[in-house]
Amino acid sequence: MKNLGLRGLTRLAVGLLLATPIAATAQIGVVGGYNRDSIEEFVPADGFDFTDRTDGFHIGIFFNVNLGLLGVRPAIIYHRVSDLTATVGTDRTQFDIELVEIPLDLRLRLPIPVFRPYLLAGPVFSFPSTAATGVNRLLNSRPIRVEFGAGLELNLGFKLWPEIRYGRGLDPLMASEIPLGEATLLGQGQPRLDTITFRLGVSF
Repeated sequence: MKNLGLRGLTRLAVGLLLATPIAATAQIGVVGGYNRDSIEEFVPADGFDFTDRTDGFHIGIFFNVNLGLLGVRPAIIYHRVSDLTATVGTDRTQFDIELVEIPLDLRLRLPIPVFRPYLLAGPVFSFPSTAATGVNRLLNSRPIRVEFGAGLELNLGFKLWPEIRYGRGLDPLMASEIPLGEATLLGQGQPRLDTITFRLGVSF
């Protein structure tokens, strides 16, 4: 019910923005950057170990619409969570998780000239997968994250969009068990994906 409510609010917000009688300016651009990913709310059982923080990257495209001080910016992002590792004794399983993500940023553009700073917030709809067959079946099919951040809209003849973002998972990313050789890593909690992202966008 919580996820349905979030989706409903998102559709309403976008509808209101697009209905605003202000001349809109739009840009298409590309984005990429670094993400520091962490698996939260998961405690491995005794005798097991699991890397819960890892460095990854992301790349994608976005479509930005400015409506006065407000803006809406949907995107399609490829997000790679790299080198997650589970160990017990001499057994070790290492895998990556790849996510196709659809963030829907709502931006508040601050009325400050030159640097044009902005604040952003919005949901991120994710579709994860992994080449590790035993792990793939344990992934949540459509986890949702909410992200908050700040950035600059720099006009240099083309536009640069440097920003920093924090994301908190609202749903579990995966089940609290991981195949590990002949054993299975068990744990407590519902593992969710949190992120800190440094992103740079370019548009013309």
